[in-house]
Amino acid sequence: MDDKGWAQHIAPVRSAGAAEAIARRLNELIGARILVGGDRFPPEKVLAEMFGVAVMTMRHAMAVLREDGLIETRRGHRAGTYVVPEVLTRIRELTALHPYTQADIEELTAWRIAVSGEASARAARRASEAGLARLRELEAATDEAVADAEAYRTLDAGLHLHIAELSGSRRLMEAEQGIQDELTRLLAEHPGGVEARSTPDQQHRGLIAAIEHSDAAQAREQFTIHAEATADLFLPFVQ
Repeated sequence: MDDKGWAQHIAPVRSAGAAEAIARRLNELIGARILVGGDRFPPEKVLAEMFGVAVMTMRHAMAVLREDGLIETRRGHRAGTYVVPEVLTRIRELTALHPYTQADIEELTAWRIAVSGEASARAARRASEAGLARLRELEAATDEAVADAEAYRTLDAGLHLHIAELSGSRRLMEAEQGIQDELTRLLAEHPGGVEARSTPDQQHRGLIAAIEHSDAAQAREQFTIHAEATADLFLPFVQ
């Protein structure tokens, strides 16, 4: 886990309720698939320094995640604190306690179009050749993983997070992490099938082609089509 670069997504927390804020942040990173099952956390002292809080505050935050069943602490060989291996199953169980409604999906779709649509447009204007090369790699890997729901979710989240990174906006990147967290929770409850993941609107060729051609308006339009197609998959299954 130390080699994944996830620490770049951490910033000091200095407000009241810091333990709860840290727990929410780590929870979001798990949902956004930046942290996945089996990933190991640094020691609490190191985490506390990363978040700019006391060790006791960090300990309370980790206790919240442990109570939710998202992380576990192991003793003996390879001792440490890890994201639980079947974390998507646990996310599904937690989501089932407060199921998504039609209004939730419509609201999430509107938020995606606003945030991820803007990130796509900015990426079209700003992406470097290296950034585009990485985007193509993620597209290919996502397409190859279409038969594996968990692998596809991780790669799909990574692709959209990379587009947000190409936008050059820290706030869009942070907002995209929250969006991918919500999508993971929604998909944990309604994972769909290979056929759904294979439809042209669920794949990314049109979006990536627009970014490659530096066409910001087309990138925004292609993302809107993608987001609305995703919503259409879920709406029949919610109230």
